[in-house]
Amino acid sequence: MIKQAALTCLCIFVFHSDARSQEDATDDLPPVSSEVAYVRGQHLSYDPFFVLPSQKGYKAINAGMRSNDTKKPDKRTNFFLMAKFTPSEGIEVGTQLKFGFLNETASNFSLLMVGSKYSLGARRAASINLLMPAGDIKNPGISLGLMNSLSLSEHFEVNKQFHLGFLKGYTGGSGIVLNGQIEPVWVINHRWVAYLDVTISSHTENLNNQLSINAFPNVDWVVSDGNTLNLGLKFGLMGDLKSETTGLYLTLLRTM
Repeated sequence: MIKQAALTCLCIFVFHSDARSQEDATDDLPPVSSEVAYVRGQHLSYDPFFVLPSQKGYKAINAGMRSNDTKKPDKRTNFFLMAKFTPSEGIEVGTQLKFGFLNETASNFSLLMVGSKYSLGARRAASINLLMPAGDIKNPGISLGLMNSLSLSEHFEVNKQFHLGFLKGYTGGSGIVLNGQIEPVWVINHRWVAYLDVTISSHTENLNNQLSINAFPNVDWVVSDGNTLNLGLKFGLMGDLKSETTGLYLTLLRTM
């Protein structure tokens, strides 16, 4: 019943996103290649966080680590670098590179993604992201997304975004990858912001068997003007492809 409800929520994302990461498989379901399994575990946007396009001239750099298993940080940790800027009002372009220096399942240079966001209003945006055939990725992928932020009060808001993943790099050669995110936000004060991200992912070839629901509670600490440290944990909630281990995420965000 709960899994059906989650799938229903994902379908609602598909049709109603107001835009602001087996044992019981059927025999005819094609196996998930190592490349596709790797990609489906990633966010479908070059930006690791929910951030709407800003004013012209805005620039930001993120550098961080993503350990998918806190018990094996020396064998399951990726590092990433993301850079973006706003060349024109409401239009953002960016790129992300990922490195598997401490991940025995990934290459030292494992992923390259480029993309852009386009503002649709004060709290809305659309995005397009290209997964490049580089590093561990042998085939290109493309994702299209919608983003929306709903302000509830001075200290609370809810962000949400939905992405569709196409081409072999994301899908493995058939179907469409679906990825939705809901992010309640609590602005504690000018130094601290708390988030509770929940992501729901699946694939149109088999929505039930390829369902993944994960939680990512995280917090921003504004260290100084333009410098923020984000710390969070990621763990699986439901689905055959949910995270089976607890992940530790650490990111330094620099805005200019």
